[in-house]
Amino acid sequence: MSIPLQPIITKAGLTAVFRADNAGLAAEITHIVVGTLGYTPSSEQKTLRAQIAKYPIAGAQRLSPTQIHLTALADGTQAFWVKEVGFLLSDGTLLAVWSHPTEPLAYKPENADLLLAYDLALSALPANSVTINSLPGDLNLTLSGPLASLATAQLAADLRGLKQQDLLNEHGKRHESSETQLADLSGRVPVLERQRATDRDGLLGAITANAAGLVATQILFVTTKYGA
Repeated sequence: MSIPLQPIITKAGLTAVFRADNAGLAAEITHIVVGTLGYTPSSEQKTLRAQIAKYPIAGAQRLSPTQIHLTALADGTQAFWVKEVGFLLSDGTLLAVWSHPTEPLAYKPENADLLLAYDLALSALPANSVTINSLPGDLNLTLSGPLASLATAQLAADLRGLKQQDLLNEHGKRHESSETQLADLSGRVPVLERQRATDRDGLLGAITANAAGLVATQILFVTTKYGA
């Protein structure tokens, strides 16, 4: 799925397009740059504020004289939020920049690819004044579906892994709690056994004393009644 963008055209980009147009040429977008800082972009910018990666354009399609669909594949091991996007011309000039103070565009997972697919509105430039220079093979719209499915499957797998890890952690905590309770019970058993032994000895002593008292009482009764 493509994300429609209305970027800010930089003054440097506008100058580059003007030079190319005067020479009868179209300025060429060759790379997408992404960064991790969200803000309100300015036409004075010449670079992103927190650029983290640069990717060649992998596919392109002209949707209208002032709108271009382009794709790139963000690969690598890094994980980051895409909060600013820039579009570079063939000479390295930052043609346009998009960012938002609070809303990220996408998330690039660790050790996974992210498909960057944008419908770029360039209504602030002359019609057909910008074209795309893409990689051989052209990563076109026919691949966006499978790549998106792969990305969705990867995210789902990551989510399942996190849930399983949380479940394992919970079981581990319960196991530790059970072991603690068992150790506490094991420590209390000898105390209870000693108490039970003490109570039993006390009970036997009381029974013996009562029996002895009863015998003495009977002997006294007999002696008193019948004489020694």
